[in-house]
Amino acid sequence: MTDSINEIADHQILRRCVFTPYRKGMGPTFRLTTWDTYRRDNMGKCILGYRLRMCQPGTILILFEGEDFGCSPCHAIDSDAAVASLMGFLTLKPGDTDSEYFDGYSDLQRDYCSEHAEALQLECMNRFGEDS
Repeated sequence: MTDSINEIADHQILRRCVFTPYRKGMGPTFRLTTWDTYRRDNMGKCILGYRLRMCQPGTILILFEGEDFGCSPCHAIDSDAAVASLMGFLTLKPGDTDSEYFDGYSDLQRDYCSEHAEALQLECMNRFGEDS
């Protein structure tokens, strides 16, 4: 286990995914890293860590980071289905769910939702399918 989310051991990394929802030079790219926390919740789900970054020339911003995603026991923790499920949460925007869901969002996260979440959601659907 790590003492800090910022220090992820190589043996914990499950996936590194790059998403390019825009044509080159027309918008940011996004990078998702997932890792095994070696924990389970009270229902037996594996708890994964994740970091979603938005990358633009000269700037890398961390949009979301945590160690609180409960992977479905139906999915391998390093599978496309696990990534697609996590990205389903990370691409939610106002109108997709209750407004209270966004109460703790920072200004950066709100801006991301209004400007890029839908494009990133479509990119994930194109890559993993709508039913993943």
